[in-house]
Amino acid sequence: MTLVTWFLFGATWGWFLVTALLLSRVDFKEHRLPNFLVLTAYLGGLLGFGLISYVQGDSGVLLQALVGSVLAVFAYLIIHVLGGMGMGDVKYAAVIGLYLGSLGWAYLYIGSLISFGAAAMWVLPLMIGNRKTRSVPFGPFMAFGVLASGFIALGVSATV
Repeated sequence: MTLVTWFLFGATWGWFLVTALLLSRVDFKEHRLPNFLVLTAYLGGLLGFGLISYVQGDSGVLLQALVGSVLAVFAYLIIHVLGGMGMGDVKYAAVIGLYLGSLGWAYLYIGSLISFGAAAMWVLPLMIGNRKTRSVPFGPFMAFGVLASGFIALGVSATV
């Protein structure tokens, strides 16, 4: 990978981190994910992975990211229809799928698993304590799953 490609990867993932922090803050406080921030996160990722694909002369990263985005939205939409999460989470799934898809198919699964596992650990004490409010701001856990998967991918690529 060239220095330019590394820079673009860093900028794209930095964009994710900044938007994830902003979205997580809002979701924890207000239990919503503002459309403007979700769209900003998505467009930044799309631009980043598009530039990476252009510089590499290979559309594979962008195509894989886009397919990951569609698959994540589809999966989260099913959960939404079944009554398990809000539409903001479904929209944010496009961003989550974009980044996880760029890492590879295994990371799409691993990142989602980490997200749901972390959210389950958050809500378990609420269930045990028999609290009436068990609403989970899921956006921060979605972001956590992506970041954890990114670190796992870095560790795997560093050892290979």
